[in-house]
Amino acid sequence: MLNRPVGYPSFMVARDAPDNESLRLELQEAIAMVRHLTSLVTQAGGFITTADVVLISYGFAQKLAGIILLATVFPISLLIIFIVTSSMGRPLISLIVRIERKLLVREDSLGATLAAHPAIRPIGIAYGDIEKLDDEKVREIDLSSSTWRWLGRPIPIILYTIIASQLGLFVVALTVFHHRFM
Repeated sequence: MLNRPVGYPSFMVARDAPDNESLRLELQEAIAMVRHLTSLVTQAGGFITTADVVLISYGFAQKLAGIILLATVFPISLLIIFIVTSSMGRPLISLIVRIERKLLVREDSLGATLAAHPAIRPIGIAYGDIEKLDDEKVREIDLSSSTWRWLGRPIPIILYTIIASQLGLFVVALTVFHHRFM
C-alpha cells in the first residue's frame, strides 16, 4: 500500500460535469452571499449616515468646525465599503447568471434582475437585454471589470457630492459663521 500525501489537486479536481443538484447548491450559496453583501451595505449605510448627521449637528451646536470636518470621514468610509462590497458582489452576480443559464432558467432570472440594476449593469447593455442574450454573450459579460470604471456610476457620484458638500459646509462654518476649529 502506497503511503503518499494527498494533495489538493488529487482529490479536488472534478473529472466530470457537475450535476444539477450541485449547481443548485452553488447557486443558492451565491445568492445568499449577494444577500449578505446587500444587507452589510444597508446596515453600514444606516449606521454611518446616523453618525454623520450626529457629528454635523454636534459641530453646529457647539460651534466647532473641526467636528464638521471630522464628519467628512464617514461618507468616505461609506464609499470604501461600497467599493469593496461591489467588487465582491459583481463576480458573484456574474456567476449567478451563468449558473442559471446552465440550469436553463431563462425567464424570471434572479441573476439577470440583479445584473440589470443601474449600479451593476454592464455599460452598453440595456435593462431587458441580459435575459435575451445567448449563452456565448453571457460568458462574455464582465461584471468584475476594473473598479475604476465603476466609480463613475450613480452611487459613487452621490457619495462624491456628499463629501464635497460637507467640505463646503466646513469652509462655510469657518469663514461665514466664524466657528472655531476645535
